[in-house]
Amino acid sequence: MAKNVVITGVSSGIGMASLDILHAKGYHIFGSVRNQADADKLSKIYPDRFTPLRFDVQNHKEVIKASKIVFEQCETLAGLINNAGIAIPGPLEHLSEDQFEKQLDVNVKSIRRITNLFLPLLGAKLNSSKPPGRIINISSVSGLFNSPFNGAYSISKHALESMTDIYRRELRQYGIKVIAIEPGPIKTEIWKKNLNKMEEFKDSNYYEVLQKADKIIENAERNALPVEIVSKLIAKCLVAKRPKTRYIVHKGKFVFRLMAYYFPDKLSDWLVHKTLSSTNRHRPI
Repeated sequence: MAKNVVITGVSSGIGMASLDILHAKGYHIFGSVRNQADADKLSKIYPDRFTPLRFDVQNHKEVIKASKIVFEQCETLAGLINNAGIAIPGPLEHLSEDQFEKQLDVNVKSIRRITNLFLPLLGAKLNSSKPPGRIINISSVSGLFNSPFNGAYSISKHALESMTDIYRRELRQYGIKVIAIEPGPIKTEIWKKNLNKMEEFKDSNYYEVLQKADKIIENAERNALPVEIVSKLIAKCLVAKRPKTRYIVHKGKFVFRLMAYYFPDKLSDWLVHKTLSSTNRHRPI
């Protein structure tokens, strides 16, 4: 019998790559999409062991309705992969309250709602006869290091890092392992969606730097790691006997760790300022 996994956001990027590799490994994937066209397209590619769940993570009524399909078709989940997310760039001073709220709702609050919804199928019950499942949260290195003009996204990922730790410690009594995967630049659409978006801030004091945004995103795309690195890691995390609590996926992992954990704040501030003011090679992380 196929093991069952729920993945949010399977229409592109890390979600689609995870759907592909886990399907090849024999899992039955319940994958969320926001529109019927994506549901139909993926159903044709994966005619068996794939069930589309149509919902927007911000609409919890839709989530609850779609989740009934999962509860009706399986008794346990081997994993819940919280992948769906967005990035809303811009200076914190000028982001609207709606923009900031949407960033936090999609990347943080919806993950709590969805995780709590599926906990019964993941084995959140003392002395359960069912094997516990695993929760994998797709975080970001932006949850470890703060980049200017990427503030709302960084804040959301820092919150997700905290949420991951809390769930891991609270759910330990059930044997449910909770893992964070923290990618740096990956070849997905998340940043491409923000090309040509900085005109919104043309009247601000930040615009001189923000005009470099498109070039920065293009450089990030050229140097990004293939999405399959993350999807293979997800597959590994579902079966590893003793998975790590978090995995950084970054070309310069060693240097990044130095900056995130060991550099004095003022040195990091100077390096970020120098990079942004003198080149367009700074990559959103």
